Amino acid sequence: FRMRLPVPRQAERSPTRCLPASAGGLSENMWTDKRELRRIMQEARKNAPDRAVRDERIFRNLLALPAFTEARSYFLYRSFGAEADTARIAAELARRGKEIWYPRVRGKEMETVRWTGQLFSRGPFGIEEPVGEAENACPDVCILPMLAADKFCRRLGYGGGYYDRYLAERGRSARKIGICYAFQVVDALPVEEHDLPADAVVTDSGVFVRVGREEVAK
Repeated sequence: FRMRLPVPRQAERSPTRCLPASAGGLSENMWTDKRELRRIMQEARKNAPDRAVRDERIFRNLLALPAFTEARSYFLYRSFGAEADTARIAAELARRGKEIWYPRVRGKEMETVRWTGQLFSRGPFGIEEPVGEAENACPDVCILPMLAADKFCRRLGYGGGYYDRYLAERGRSARKIGICYAFQVVDALPVEEHDLPADAVVTDSGVFVRVGREEVAK
């Protein structure tokens, strides 16, 4: 499966460093139409024939990060549509006795619900959310969904701003790790003032780590 988009190089022994946000030279390859890029990426994910293989590689690359595996609590999300799979990640964390939290949408905000094996129900956008009482939790690691990422470790979400608002209010201290397929990584995304970059982006081809956050890869 191929796309006419820049992709990261094959995984190396050490994670690739994201370019600093002040780096130049990528403006000519910057995507400016977020709506069009979202459409392209959603179509690409849906048509990718090898997602199970890619999901396995993402799983392995994520668990190779000590900063991920050594944490105590995690903010996950339930994969929706053709998103990179998170069910196996949750199962492995549960097996290791870690705390797992999921988002639940309430109006324009997200609240955190601890998952201990209880049922899920469909939320306002059709995404599964856990039943149970919400708590004011600040997990150590936040796994971010994304439609696209760039080599600055910036992410393109679905446009609702839920994760940006959550991270700005309660998740700034968390290690922010995005997961996506390698073909979802482009040279540069447009950025707005409220956009918060990930500390690392894990793909099936390897790991990008934002400059200044190298401890995430240690």
